[in-house]
Amino acid sequence: MIDGSKYHAWHGITPMADFLRESDPDLFLVGGDGSYAVDQAGRRYLDARSSMWNVTLGYSCEPVKEAMRRQLDALPSGTVMRYEHPPLVTVEYARALAGLLPPTLGRIRFGNTGSQMTEAAGMLSRFHRRMTGEPGRTRIVALSGAYHGTGPLATALTAEQILHDWSAPVDGHVTHVPAPVPGADLAPVFAAIDRIGADQVTAVIFEPVQGNLLHAADVEQLSALVRGCRERGIHAVADEVTTGAGRVGAMTVSERLAEPPDMIVLGKGLSGGYFPLAALAVADHIFDALADPPVRLGFPNGSTTDGHPLGAAAGLAVLEILTSAGFLDGVRERGRQLAALLTEAFAGHPHVGAVRGEGLLLGLELRRPDGTGWSVRDVYRLRLACRDAGLLTSYADGVLPLLPPLTISVDECAELVTILRRTVDRYVTDQLTTP
Repeated sequence: MIDGSKYHAWHGITPMADFLRESDPDLFLVGGDGSYAVDQAGRRYLDARSSMWNVTLGYSCEPVKEAMRRQLDALPSGTVMRYEHPPLVTVEYARALAGLLPPTLGRIRFGNTGSQMTEAAGMLSRFHRRMTGEPGRTRIVALSGAYHGTGPLATALTAEQILHDWSAPVDGHVTHVPAPVPGADLAPVFAAIDRIGADQVTAVIFEPVQGNLLHAADVEQLSALVRGCRERGIHAVADEVTTGAGRVGAMTVSERLAEPPDMIVLGKGLSGGYFPLAALAVADHIFDALADPPVRLGFPNGSTTDGHPLGAAAGLAVLEILTSAGFLDGVRERGRQLAALLTEAFAGHPHVGAVRGEGLLLGLELRRPDGTGWSVRDVYRLRLACRDAGLLTSYADGVLPLLPPLTISVDECAELVTILRRTVDRYVTDQLTTP
């Protein structure tokens, strides 16, 4: 237990009283190498959550570190917010990133977090409507079960009622519609949009793999969603903060779609987690309408450190790794291997259902023998038990997310599954609460 009178940081979304009670200075992380993090007591943990899903290349990726060192020596800071002196490395990174995205999304705005850029996407969609004579299009539609970050607009887009209740007032021009199950007809989604009034909707935002429950949509369904938006004049926004930058074995899921979305939000793994970095890729037709507007106003959104040269240098090094021969193929293969190991280890287990997700964005479904899902409290306690066993995981309602670094080895996957199986069995026996 930590002495709260001597601990001055206030962080995270866990109540600080819980943190102070459950943590200990020995648990504070001081190092890392490969897929492992190391605490102050010298204990190594296999990190199956990649810090916050963003340390995609592990903790000792020397090419990224070296690129940042060189940039620190050359130009340690810079801005793209105003003036005519953007950092050259940021301009080069924008060109390189755009070259790996669907060809119609050729313009990149940079930010620091995924939440910031989901908000930027919604604000840009509305700004575009005002500048092009459609001020009545203000509503944004998101799907149930979605997670799009936190902030006045991002929290509204996120489909977690408790966040809305306790963060109110949030943006009132957001509507959630039921998310279709994979493979299902999208008619109910568009019927809901049409009931709102498609001429009042500016954008629909969606995740290719929902960040809360790890449900993966199929490509045909996502293509139909984008197509239906386009038919109604609605901007389609793909939130690929988690799925992008290699997590599912591709630069984006959007590149597989029959029609690309109008915007793609990227974050987390763009810098390998080594620097705060996020991006919004924007379709040329939106940029073209705003680059030389009749009202002399640029899109009024951004912050001082957007497009920071250290982040751009890290991003370029990450892109070089992601595009190296066989790397993304290896991520897909490792994802299949880990899913197979999990499926085999938990086959017939009365408290484990399906393995969800895609690539190295996986989730272990936890359920009771009667079919009801584990409570988020029990999954949280299982996370703590995994931590004590040397495995770092995330947690969600009825699902244990598993997002190790993309560089995890086969042996490390086996270690992950061995620890997890042993810990689940022990938790079920000793601690699982009654419904």
